[in-house]
Amino acid sequence: MTGIAAARKWVYERLGWRFRFAFDRLRGVGPANPIHGRSKSPIFAILFCAFLAAFAGFLAERWLPLLSGSDFPDFYCAARMVSQGRGHQLYDPAVQRQFQARYAGRVGTLYIHPPFEALLYLPVSLLPLRLAYLLWLLGDLCFLALAMNRLAKESLPGWDWRLLTGAGLMFVPTLLCLQQGQDSLFLLLSITLAFSHLRRNRAFTAGCWLGLALCKFQIGLPLILVLALGIRGKLRRALLGGLGVVAFALAAISVALCGWNVFGAYVSLLIHLPAQSFAGVFPAVMANFRGLGWLLFRGNSAAMLVTDISLSALTLAASVVAWRRIRMSENLAAEGFDRVFAASVVFAVLASYHLNPHDLSLLWLPLALLSRKIMGEAREKWDWPVMALLIALFLPPVHLWALDRRLYGWLAIPILLIFWAMLRLGWRGRESI
Repeated sequence: MTGIAAARKWVYERLGWRFRFAFDRLRGVGPANPIHGRSKSPIFAILFCAFLAAFAGFLAERWLPLLSGSDFPDFYCAARMVSQGRGHQLYDPAVQRQFQARYAGRVGTLYIHPPFEALLYLPVSLLPLRLAYLLWLLGDLCFLALAMNRLAKESLPGWDWRLLTGAGLMFVPTLLCLQQGQDSLFLLLSITLAFSHLRRNRAFTAGCWLGLALCKFQIGLPLILVLALGIRGKLRRALLGGLGVVAFALAAISVALCGWNVFGAYVSLLIHLPAQSFAGVFPAVMANFRGLGWLLFRGNSAAMLVTDISLSALTLAASVVAWRRIRMSENLAAEGFDRVFAASVVFAVLASYHLNPHDLSLLWLPLALLSRKIMGEAREKWDWPVMALLIALFLPPVHLWALDRRLYGWLAIPILLIFWAMLRLGWRGRESI
């Protein structure tokens, strides 16, 4: 063995042991500290407090001067319109700007979410803007904690959901979601619950939770498509049945809030959105196929469209094939189910036509499952390239640098590589569910 090879082996062994030991303690499992001969749980409790302290410091430094959220006033004023009986004008840009000027003191981006989502913000809209934002911030934190708690109990046995939540708060897309007062963490919770129930063969309930993902239909519909094509038999019928019930209920809520003409007005607004001032449509900061195509072929709309469609079709086909390869029995005992579902979530993010940086909060589910798989392997079998991708996506400087230079679309490449890693592990892995 050469000197360089021996040195590399020594570094891998030392660093590998350190990472493995730290990750085992994060999960709350593993041997006691071999140096001191006792558990280091108190140290990791201190680390959890450090997570919260860092988050509180970020909050105090960056948010307290504003205390309204950069996007939250759009949701707040839309809910105000509904509460004052102006729901039939919800997608009138002029009326939206009137309410923003009156209740938010500024004019910004428009409310472009489905009409039923205004109901979610309706309770806090009855309060002053800053207090409403703080309550929504608390609600977002609860969405994240509930999602991590369910994920830890369902698929990450032995992991400490509180530390998982704390680590999630250090993920830049999660921080952006909280700072902007967005709803991506609610979407993460609904998809996590759909995953959990489908894993337990409760397909109808899973479909109901999946129906709530229509609050961001540009992400929810690709996920629904791959599940509908990949899952077969009674499970698919039950899943689509639950989805249909919730979709019908959400449509009824939309009509009750805004009237029958709301659907036509909504479609019209989305079609003409790029012509609006403060439209908030920036393909360069979309870490999906659309953003990647925009950065590759700036100004060539045909090449951008071909890239988007081709990559979406390729990853859709790969996802469906992966679903067909896993074997499902009565209790949904499936080979690689967790990782194939996680890959489907990554596909939905990449194939979405409109994606904001805070929407990458959804990647917390597949990243956690992928980390579990890697850390469950023996040290010699660790997939070091995939670990490097995970670390790169977690590092704040990567996100901040890409956002500052409007190059965030390039992050679609490591996300696409993680998609293929999830499929590869799902094809060869075996789950007992």
